[in-house]
Amino acid sequence: MQPQQSDVAAAQPAPPEKLTAAQARRVAARDSILAAARELIAEDGFAGAQVSLIAVRAGVGVGSIYKHFPSRAELFAEIYRDVAAREFAHVQAAVAETGGGAGARIAAAVATFCARALRGGRFAYALLVEHSEPDVDEHRLAFREGYRTLFREVLDQGIDAGEIPDQDTDTAAAALLGIMTETLVRPLADPGKNRDSEALIRQVVDLCLATVRARKLGRPDV
Repeated sequence: MQPQQSDVAAAQPAPPEKLTAAQARRVAARDSILAAARELIAEDGFAGAQVSLIAVRAGVGVGSIYKHFPSRAELFAEIYRDVAAREFAHVQAAVAETGGGAGARIAAAVATFCARALRGGRFAYALLVEHSEPDVDEHRLAFREGYRTLFREVLDQGIDAGEIPDQDTDTAAAALLGIMTETLVRPLADPGKNRDSEALIRQVVDLCLATVRARKLGRPDV
């Protein structure tokens, strides 16, 4: 059965409403504030992104920032939320687009995460581990849980298919997340130091794969 033309027309999204000049200025100011804050975080971390400096960089008054964001915490939380969601989507896509078994998909997820974080440098370090406002920390925990869930699902599928040994996938997923993030802390904290990024990524991937492929060991004598 073919859809009626009226049904097709109804399914099309409505064209965006044209902004007034005042609305356009407001949107432009908000975008400038977000961009300035991201730049300052990339340069000096969350601590260096003071509201007064953000205002100067964005070319707006301090009061204008508080018209768009109730607090510095809310500004940082929005930046973290947007960037973390985009990065998580890239990792999810890498898993979905990778053929082969659980090992290949875990490798793709870890490699994608590490490569993108290393390109982010100081900005990635701030988002990954640097203490900020409580709102940012809450979002950070939520996204970490998202990665754990993603890894756990891949591991469960790998166990069901007989590709990897049976294991507590919740613990294994947490271990993968820990390896993937903690091994990047020092490189991201000092992005100016010459490092072989590809070799580092390969090592992190190998460590993660060795973790999930390990056979259970006998209990040591006490």
